[in-house]
Amino acid sequence: MVSSELDNLILPSADTSQAESANGPRSVHRALRVLTHVVEHGPQTLSVLARNVALPASTVLRLLRALEEWGFVAKDDEGQYEMGARFANTRLASQPVLPPSLVDLSVPVLTELMQLTGESSYLSVPGPAQSYLYLREVQSDQPIRHVGLSGWAGRFVPMEGSAVGLALRGEVPAGEYSALQAVITKDATVIAAPVRDASGEIVGALSIVGPSFRLSGASEVECGRIVVEAAARLEAQLGDATRIA
Repeated sequence: MVSSELDNLILPSADTSQAESANGPRSVHRALRVLTHVVEHGPQTLSVLARNVALPASTVLRLLRALEEWGFVAKDDEGQYEMGARFANTRLASQPVLPPSLVDLSVPVLTELMQLTGESSYLSVPGPAQSYLYLREVQSDQPIRHVGLSGWAGRFVPMEGSAVGLALRGEVPAGEYSALQAVITKDATVIAAPVRDASGEIVGALSIVGPSFRLSGASEVECGRIVVEAAARLEAQLGDATRIA
């Protein structure tokens, strides 16, 4: 999570003109407030974010445009603002830099993955200290779905005991998938497959999460195949982007 030092820069009182003048421009404090809230609470629409940070929507929109220009936030297909690729890389400074196109290329792949399986889909990347980071998500539109991981873009999760962790650590053979009970709840199953760059290095993992009663037996096998194929499509697109660059 963002260091509490960032929170200390954000003054909760409405009458903060003197303090903000002493500690820096008001706009900087407001931008950090918006960025911190997006990172700590996940994707949000403009109206919801403005309400949560107690600022006018017009002010928040100007701040978001600046943060988006610098790659610190991004707008997803549903109009929600989430952590951007540049900010993700700053949080992963000790890890290999992500392929610049990984996040953008994953959006249509995740959307199709959700449509084919009916389950919420995710892109994750390795993080520090044996953790991984959720970068993108596309939530299922099914009336019965696992919502425990809704809004998890921007959050770190321990690799230990997780299907995504197995995929990211190279413990899943090529062309196969891992399937385990979700770490945070016992009534959901996670199916994951690694994503490799042109050199063969694992740079991320695609996964789906859904109720265990829907992801078992033949259904698990079929959804596992779909996840593996989605990871292969993303790998091919990464390779194409690398050759063009």
